[in-house]
Amino acid sequence: MQYNREQILQLAPDDASAKAGQQLAARSKWVALAENPKALWGDCQGSGKTPYRTIVDLANIAFKCTCPSRKFPCKHGLGLLLLHIQDRQAFEPKSELPPHVAEWLGKREVREVAKEQKAAEKQPDDFAKARRAEARERKVEGGIEELRAWLRDIVRTGLMHIPQQAYQFNTNITARMVDAQAGGLAAQLRQINQLNFFEDGWQKPLLKRLSGLYMLTEAYLRRETLPVELQQEIRTLVGWTTSREEVLQSTGVSDHWVVLSVTSSEDSNLTTERIWLYGRNSERFALLLNFYAGGQVSQHMLFPGMHLQAELAFYPGVSPVRALVRQQQALPPKAININTTSSLTNIYINITLALAVNAFTDQIPFVLNEARLVVRDDQWFLADAEGNAAPVSNEEDERWTVLAFSMGQPFSVFGVYENETFGLHYVWTRFKGLFVK
Repeated sequence: MQYNREQILQLAPDDASAKAGQQLAARSKWVALAENPKALWGDCQGSGKTPYRTIVDLANIAFKCTCPSRKFPCKHGLGLLLLHIQDRQAFEPKSELPPHVAEWLGKREVREVAKEQKAAEKQPDDFAKARRAEARERKVEGGIEELRAWLRDIVRTGLMHIPQQAYQFNTNITARMVDAQAGGLAAQLRQINQLNFFEDGWQKPLLKRLSGLYMLTEAYLRRETLPVELQQEIRTLVGWTTSREEVLQSTGVSDHWVVLSVTSSEDSNLTTERIWLYGRNSERFALLLNFYAGGQVSQHMLFPGMHLQAELAFYPGVSPVRALVRQQQALPPKAININTTSSLTNIYINITLALAVNAFTDQIPFVLNEARLVVRDDQWFLADAEGNAAPVSNEEDERWTVLAFSMGQPFSVFGVYENETFGLHYVWTRFKGLFVK
């Protein structure tokens, strides 16, 4: 697997670790350096008598170090990987792994096998599980009835008083959804607080979110009349979860996957990480959705531009997109070839079809060829070859970066449609590419 400096630095848990890792990317900092197709390893002389032993698993991007740092990866792991791309001649090729490296890699393999066996062998008490599900069902339905009453009260009293209450108008009902074990509904209520109630036109997005919540509760109460796949989607949106074990036991999709973007967002003390991938052979998109609480850092070690030979298991649903990685192997980078359209009209048709199948779809990936960024009346738009234009949601610095990259010329773009706008994640031309996210 080949990396570049920027991709490695994206793995750093913070800026300080990235800076320290760069300082360690020098031969003089290391006592011994060696490599094998499976791993890199080296001894870094620290302040103590014994050097720190550092290992990098090249197959699945993982780090091991004997230093006392609680950060992951530590500066030594970052420095070792950076040094490898800057000065590969510093590493002595080895056909066999030393005992401490072989032991660590072996333990990683054993842990993965043990996880799979444990998931396969775990047989919960079906009767007890059913009773717990029934009890939770009653709590969820009770919470939904309260939410529906709250929504009706909001509509009856009107929206104009909401800005005066700042962002406290939904605090109590959000807490009630948490108590009712309807975490998905609570999360959607918290998302309302992201709206700017002091900006012109705030009423439309607020009403859209409130009506969407009401439609979701209506669908949940009538779920028995819907197709099984759509029932699963609705239950997930309300707050029911499908265990990793269940997902991993489903039939997987093996492909050459390309990481197109890695983004994260924070809500209270919870960080949500979204990793979009594209299968070169299956020609389908996949979304890895990870949650980290209390300042935890990403455990996936995936970065934009990374190529994987991997098997993904998809969560059940109408048009499955969210997935888990069952197994993976890093691959050398290749050109990112994605089937595209040069018409925004075709993209809107695809969006309409997706929403017709599942009206609760909140993010829809898209690819557009021969695109341009244009500015009209201080508003930024994504334009196609036919002259059609659609609003973009990227921050100002990202928009200028894309414009500078393309130099005003047509480009291809992968992005995500959300809240009636287009977010640009990866843009490319015939000769180069830019990961915006």
